[in-house]
Amino acid sequence: MARQSRRIQVFYDGRCGWCRAGAQRLKRLDWLGSIDAIDYTTLAPGQRPVPEEAFNSGMPLRARDGRILIGFDAVRHALLRTPVGWTVGWLLYVPGLSHFGRRCYNVFARRRPRDAASAACRAD
Repeated sequence: MARQSRRIQVFYDGRCGWCRAGAQRLKRLDWLGSIDAIDYTTLAPGQRPVPEEAFNSGMPLRARDGRILIGFDAVRHALLRTPVGWTVGWLLYVPGLSHFGRRCYNVFARRRPRDAASAACRAD
């Protein structure tokens, strides 16, 4: 049986300014040091937790137990692991709010630019 990590791993798109900024915000909320934010684009294909197509549909997260969550579910899970973000994370389980949040996340994920040269993708 694989050893479970005490930290979760969040994989973000280092080519995207919005994604880099989101990973930085999440790390600022992570006072307890329970999250590793990893630039997916720096990993060799064999090290990536999901194929490129799945990655492009939303942010992947590897939970402590090894499960892979993608997109809205990954964001919710990550927020629950932070001292401040857990309040928002729990709200995102409320019926109605969870549906709305998932729809908003999916729209963003579909529309975000996929290359570093795009001005729309620069958040910094």
